[in-house]
Amino acid sequence: MTRLNVIHAAVIGLTATFLLLAFDRAGELHRDKYVYVPPAPKVAAAPPVIDPDKGKPPPHNDTVEDLPEGKNRELTFYTCTACHGVALIKAQGLTRDLWDSTIDLMLEKHRMPPIKAEERSEILDYLAESFPPRRKGRGSDNPFLK
Repeated sequence: MTRLNVIHAAVIGLTATFLLLAFDRAGELHRDKYVYVPPAPKVAAAPPVIDPDKGKPPPHNDTVEDLPEGKNRELTFYTCTACHGVALIKAQGLTRDLWDSTIDLMLEKHRMPPIKAEERSEILDYLAESFPPRRKGRGSDNPFLK
């Protein structure tokens, strides 16, 4: 049998000390090791916040006066700005037929409320007159109008 000498005893003692310190720092050892400490209760995650305005267009502060003067300006303003701002209208330059197709698109794809045939005609008159096709530099036509 091997006899333990002083060096072996010192190595074993130091190893035990370092292990105890490591466990203590890792939270493995507790002074009250015989006291039951229940795990922290699990807190339910807060339910996701549902945005009631999700999917709606951003609010705008446009007024009727933001559109050019013309017959049926108010009708056009209140029909169109229920869903989008005046800036979108002003950015367009379309023929009457393309304005008409745009209204069809909005009715079919964007759930625009239906409008009466007479009002639609009046809106188209206003849009075609106020926002006709624009020519780009050097007299070239808008390629999207072909």
